[in-house]
Amino acid sequence: MALPTPRNLGSLRQELRDRLGFASLGSQAGINQAILDSFLRQAQEQLYWEYTPRTHIGTSEITTQDGQLNYDWPDNCNPDRLLTVTGRDTTASTPSRWKLIEGIEYYHDDHVTPKSQPERYERRDQIEIWPSPDSNKYRIDLEYVKRLNPFSVDSDKVTLDAELVLILALANSKSHYRHEDAQVYGQQFTRMLDRLKGGTHGSKRFIRGGGKRNYSFSHYFDTHMKHYHTSDI
Repeated sequence: MALPTPRNLGSLRQELRDRLGFASLGSQAGINQAILDSFLRQAQEQLYWEYTPRTHIGTSEITTQDGQLNYDWPDNCNPDRLLTVTGRDTTASTPSRWKLIEGIEYYHDDHVTPKSQPERYERRDQIEIWPSPDSNKYRIDLEYVKRLNPFSVDSDKVTLDAELVLILALANSKSHYRHEDAQVYGQQFTRMLDRLKGGTHGSKRFIRGGGKRNYSFSHYFDTHMKHYHTSDI
């Protein structure tokens, strides 16, 4: 079954206008269009940093080239929302996978480093890897949160949950216009967001890593909190 068609900006603006009580203005209601659009865009951008639906997680693969250190980001990738970077060597008799460590320090380039499988990466205008890859065609797998889609004209579709975006825009706009029920919508947004966040975990559980580092793909890459399916533990 296909996912529901997302609502567009024009539809959300009309409902926001009606629920703010501006529908009675008739043709004059268009005066508020710019600020209503701003409330909706701001609500979605705020939500973007609070909640990530599973449908908004993207993956992409980079194939290394001999001696090349820098590679373009995927078009829909937000480098600030990078989740994991792993490497694969598909040329070995037994394919292996390892996690790349973030951070290329100045001392990594203090001496001539032999070409080898990449072990580190850095987020810049491109993704930089280190050391310089050899002639093997390594695969660098990226998992990330996608960028928000354009949301400026009436036909643009909302990227995240339309109801959450609308409720948050209502709370913010009602506070702006000093409506007495602004806090009610803020509380409603918080409850809805908590329910959605709980639903995205599914059968996953959160486990704190033990700080052990190695070159194998395991649950103990670093000390960050990670989630795994219970069947994988």
